[in-house]
Amino acid sequence: MKILINKTIIKHKAFTLLEVILVIVILGIVASIGSGIIASVYENYLLQRATYRASLKTELAAQQIANLLSYRIPHTTIAKNPDNLSDYLEVTDATNSSDYTHTQLEWIGADNDGFSASLRPAWNGFCDVNVSADGSKIITPGSKLSLANTIISNLSNSQVSLGGSGQHPAIFFRDYQNRYSINTSPPKYYDVLSCMGMTSGDKTCISAVSRTGEERLDFQTPGSGVSKKVISEHYKLAWSAYSICPKSRDSNHYDLVLFYNYQPWEGERLNGTDCNSTVGEHATLVTNITVFKFAESGSTFRFKLCTQENIGGDYNITVCKEKAIIL
Repeated sequence: MKILINKTIIKHKAFTLLEVILVIVILGIVASIGSGIIASVYENYLLQRATYRASLKTELAAQQIANLLSYRIPHTTIAKNPDNLSDYLEVTDATNSSDYTHTQLEWIGADNDGFSASLRPAWNGFCDVNVSADGSKIITPGSKLSLANTIISNLSNSQVSLGGSGQHPAIFFRDYQNRYSINTSPPKYYDVLSCMGMTSGDKTCISAVSRTGEERLDFQTPGSGVSKKVISEHYKLAWSAYSICPKSRDSNHYDLVLFYNYQPWEGERLNGTDCNSTVGEHATLVTNITVFKFAESGSTFRFKLCTQENIGGDYNITVCKEKAIIL
């Protein structure tokens, strides 16, 4: 007897060696194209991120500088050599392009916080010249000097006030060429380069003030002993001088350091070199600066600020901002 057994043969399909090689080649081509795309996308991301960071920090720093300069007292801006603070000059258009030595900016700023703090100004900027004719005080109707004192004291960490001992704010009248003394011959004039305390110990053409009540400001005796001043109807109070100093990082880069809360009319003057003054308080405005140039003509002050961001290796991106401030 014969028994027949049906055998089923199952065949499994597989890639041939040629097909495997072809697939590997195709995958290699796709991978090379994809990696190039990914690398390009990543490079664009790094470039956009660096551009955004540089643009943002440049704009923020430029706006802060512009805000501070917009309240400067006219004709008090000077440029100093940060490595020799006794080397200085008044800021003019010449400072814009041809001067690479006097790169530290310094000025006296009006107290805008006190002026605009409330509907009734802490100090209103006007005085009664008839009542103030003796030159030792001014009456400023409508002011609330106790509020001005509080604001100035808070901003200065209780170092400056309109009453008591310690440092006092200074007063400026609208015409910077007004005589500061009514009993000298020839008359003397306001001069930021010689007698406001910013360049030397001479403070004879600037006066600190204290308050009596809400509407009276009394002149403190200047360094020379002269107590009389020529008074005009418009005035400004200032509680601090300011300075922007380029602090060296390397041969091509700087950090901008802001100095504030110091009073040249009370004998405080910047000292040291490379932005290391022990006078006043300081804070870094912006890092990795390549350009900080400034100039002033009449009532217009201009400056240019350039910052740099690294995007890897030796590659950097630079963003510049220019602003003009008109008093």
